Order: sequence, then C-alpha cells, then structure tokens
Amino acid sequence: MQILRLMKLADIFTVGNLCCGIVSILLAIDGHYGLSAWLLFLAVVFDVLDGKIAGLLHQKNLFGKQIDSMSDLVSFGVAPALLYYSMSSPGVLGIAVSLFFVACGMLRLARYNISEGSGFVGVPITVNGVLFPLLFLLFSSFPESLKYWPMVFLIQGFLMISTVKISRIF
Repeated sequence: MQILRLMKLADIFTVGNLCCGIVSILLAIDGHYGLSAWLLFLAVVFDVLDGKIAGLLHQKNLFGKQIDSMSDLVSFGVAPALLYYSMSSPGVLGIAVSLFFVACGMLRLARYNISEGSGFVGVPITVNGVLFPLLFLLFSSFPESLKYWPMVFLIQGFLMISTVKISRIF
C-alpha cells in the first residue's frame, strides 16, 4: 500500500473533486443535466479546499499537484464537454469544438505543472466549474442559449492556453 503513503489529507478532497466530475458525466449521460451542472460547482469547492488544506497543513507536494491536475481535467474539461454533448447532440463541428476545449484544458494544466511561478498563465481550468453551471442556469430560462456554448468552449479554450497572467484569488 505504498500509494497510501503518498496520500495526504488534502488529497482526499482532490479525490472528491474527481468523483464529482465522474458523477457529473454519468448524470449528464442519463439526462440529469441540472445535477450534472451542480456537481461541476461542487467540484470547484473540493478543488479550493484541497489547495487550502494542503497549504495550511504544509502538504503541498508534486504528487498532490499531479492528481489535482488529473482531477481538474475530468471535472472542468471533460465533464462540461459531456454535459453539452448530452444536452445537444452537436454533430461533428460541436464535437470538434468540445475536443479543442478539452485539449486546451489538458495543455493548460500540463504547463501549470511544470511552472514555478506564484500566479497563473492562462485562465485556470477551474473557472469552467463555475462558468458552465451558470450557463446551465441561463439555459434553464433560455433554452436557445445552448447554441452559444460552442463559442464559449472556443473562447475558454483559447483563454486557457493564452499567456494572460492571472493572480490567485484563492
């Protein structure tokens, strides 16, 4: 059980983030879009808590950074794309845009993992855990707004891989 020796208390919250992302995907596939969107936001809560706890308990390490990024890719990259796909059956162009978005999220996280600065370069992928639940709320009142999600995926994809410098909020 050597893997358990690598795990710290903060990593339990990282696993919570991952679980929220996976369950969000499963709920989207089953047509429970509201719950799926809500879990994206809950994943943000877990993501913020894992970072805060790691800092407070002096548990920041490379293992935690890696599993955090893997969880973030699922919860804030794959899950929003699957939510959109499940809600709209977008066709080839929509799928291509979703793939672009997920790939940009992966590239952004990989760049972050090898960076040594204190801030962020590019918009953090975690922003999607707030943005897409908000877009879902908009969709609930204005279903036609779903047709604009591909544009949001494109913009967010470019922002994630951009060189815009962003300070930490949490």
